[in-house]
Amino acid sequence: MLGTLAAPSLLGSCTGSESDKAAGISFAMNYFKVSEGDLRKVLAAALEKGGDYADLFFEHSYRNNVGLQDGAVNRASSNIDFGMGVRVLSGDQTGYAYVENVSLDEMLKAARTAARIATGSANTAPINLTEEKHTNNFYSVQTPWDEIAINDKMPFLQKLNDQIFAKDKRVTKVMASLGDTTSHILFCNSEGQIYYDYRPMSALSAVCIMEDNGKIENSYAARAFRMGAEFLTDDLIDELKNLDVLSITPMDALNTLFRLREKARRL
Repeated sequence: MLGTLAAPSLLGSCTGSESDKAAGISFAMNYFKVSEGDLRKVLAAALEKGGDYADLFFEHSYRNNVGLQDGAVNRASSNIDFGMGVRVLSGDQTGYAYVENVSLDEMLKAARTAARIATGSANTAPINLTEEKHTNNFYSVQTPWDEIAINDKMPFLQKLNDQIFAKDKRVTKVMASLGDTTSHILFCNSEGQIYYDYRPMSALSAVCIMEDNGKIENSYAARAFRMGAEFLTDDLIDELKNLDVLSITPMDALNTLFRLREKARRL
């Protein structure tokens, strides 16, 4: 049935080495447990009602978030998105359907559902799939997030909290959050294009509340990077600790720190 959640065995342990990821399509097909024959069958089904064009989009994304409030790391959450979508174009019509179980039967059902939405008179057939290779490595991840346990993230937020409080006696409250996302994407279409993409993301945010002579102010800072867990280093805490707190508030210091780190990464 369309939309039925399934949890294939790969969800628990579908990690791959960097050399595996470099293998591109062979890694992706093994990751999603599909073959080129499966993809061609699904594309053919998507075009059987006369569509002009069809594509398939596979995604597995897992997100984690750890939060600190009242001086302690006290919340954590995780979320998984897994499945594939089929899109069919026919003139100005667009048909779309998705499944969260990537068995061949379920994918064929999705393809035929999309095909019935975008019908036409074209006699299009999918051609042989040819990998679109990425020549640039935009996300040079040293330590994938799936290799980092929550216990390794908690001390980072605790140190951040403690250092902000230590910078200024007017600080009364700190709330901080660290999130990471890893996405595996496989895409192919009826024009023969196929590619795999690996997308990491890390995000850090902090809210600082300060009180001085009855006046309360708050500040917020957030930054996101296409990086792995190498983002979490003691150097980050040391840099924050050594910033000049006599002329800048803790959150100004945090903003300055991120600007310095971003500038350093671009050198």
